[in-house]
Amino acid sequence: MANGTFGLKDEAEIIKSGVREVFTPHIPVDDVSHFFGREDEASRLVSVINSPGQHILLYGDRGVGKTSLAKTTCKVILQKIQKGEFFEKRCDSDDSFASIFEEPLEKCGIDLSFKEETKTLSQGGDAGINAGFAKAGVKSNRQTKETKVSSYKPDSPSWVADKLKKLSGIMLIDEADAISEKSDKKKMAELIKLLSDSNSPFKIVIVGIAETGEELTAGHPSVERCLKEVLLQRMTDDDLKKIILNGMKKLGLRPDESVVEKIVDISAGYPHFTHLVSLKCAEAAIIGKNKHITKDTLKGALEEAVKDSEGALQRMLESTLRVLNKPQEYKFLLLTASYCSAPEFRSAELRDKLKDKFGIDIESKALSRRLTKLTESNKLTILEKPARGCFKFSDPRMPSFLKMALNSDDNEI
Repeated sequence: MANGTFGLKDEAEIIKSGVREVFTPHIPVDDVSHFFGREDEASRLVSVINSPGQHILLYGDRGVGKTSLAKTTCKVILQKIQKGEFFEKRCDSDDSFASIFEEPLEKCGIDLSFKEETKTLSQGGDAGINAGFAKAGVKSNRQTKETKVSSYKPDSPSWVADKLKKLSGIMLIDEADAISEKSDKKKMAELIKLLSDSNSPFKIVIVGIAETGEELTAGHPSVERCLKEVLLQRMTDDDLKKIILNGMKKLGLRPDESVVEKIVDISAGYPHFTHLVSLKCAEAAIIGKNKHITKDTLKGALEEAVKDSEGALQRMLESTLRVLNKPQEYKFLLLTASYCSAPEFRSAELRDKLKDKFGIDIESKALSRRLTKLTESNKLTILEKPARGCFKFSDPRMPSFLKMALNSDDNEI
C-alpha cells in the first residue's frame, strides 16, 4: 500500500504535526493557546464571574462554541486570577440535582455513597450464679448494636449550599438542557441564590442549548439578580478568520484568501464547521507535504468533512432526498435556501436567489409547493413552516452542512 498498512504512514504524519490539537471540531477548546476569537465575550465572562455574588448562565444554539468559551474562561480565571478548584459536570437525562454536585461535595469530605453503618459492641464481666449450696464465678458477655444513619441531604439546595459555601472554585455544569426534571433545574437556581446571598467564593457556570435562559432555570424568578444570562450568538466572520489564520500559522501552512473566505462562508457563524473544514484542509496539505492550501485542496477537504460530519445531519438530508421524485431539483432548492441570510425566509426571496445564483426561473406557486413538501413528514423534516409563506431549517446547522455536501463552487451539485 502506498500509504502504508491501513494508511498508518499518513496517520503518523498527521499525529506528528499536532494538527488535531489546533483544529478540534469534535471536542471543546480548553487550551488558551488554541483559543481564537470570542475575546470580547471571554472578557465579559471573566468580569462577571469575578464580581461578588455573580454566577453565569451561558446559552444559545448548538455548535456556536459555548463549552469552549466557558472552559477556557474558567481556566484563565483559576490560573491567572484566583486559586481554587475546577469542577466540570456534563449532564445527561439521568442526572438529578444531587448527582450533579457529587464531586464538589466529595471535595468537602462528604461521601454520598454512605447510607448507614452498624457496629456491634461487646461488654463482658463476672457474674455470680447460685447452684444449690455452691456459688460459682462465670464470664458473662453482652452484645449491643449501634446503627449510624446518614444525615446527608443532597436533594436540598440549602444543605448543599451550606456545605459548599466556603469552597473556593468554579463549577461548570455543561449540557444543562439534558436535565429532564424541571424541579432539578429549579433547585440549581435556588442553590445559586443561596451561594450568592452568602457571598460564597464557589461560582457556578451553567451552559446549555436554549432559546431563552428561563428554559435552563425553570423560570425561577428570584435568581435573576445573581445569575447573569449570556446569549452566545454565532461568531462574526472576523473571529472565524482568526481561527483559520492563527491555526494555520501555528502549523506553518498558508491558505489562499479565497479558501479562507469559502470556509467562513460555509461556517455561517458556527466555529464547529470552521474547525472541521480547516482540519481537513490542513491534513491534506500535511499528507501531500505542501505548505500551500489552494482551492483544489479545499475541494477534497470538503468531501472528507462531509464524511466526518454529524450523522444526524447526513441522515436528515439523505432521508429527505430519498423520497422525492426529482431529488436534483430539490438539491438546488435546498442549497439556495442555505444562502438566505435570515434564519427564516420566504419563497419570494428564495425564488430571486435561484434566478441570480443558478439562472433557474420557477413559478411562485410551484416553488411554494416544493417548499411545503419539505415540511410534510411524520418524522423530523429538513424544513419547518413557522408561519404562512415562511420557512426555516429545522436544524440551524443544516445550511453549513448543505454548503459542504452540495458544493457549488462551479455551479455544480
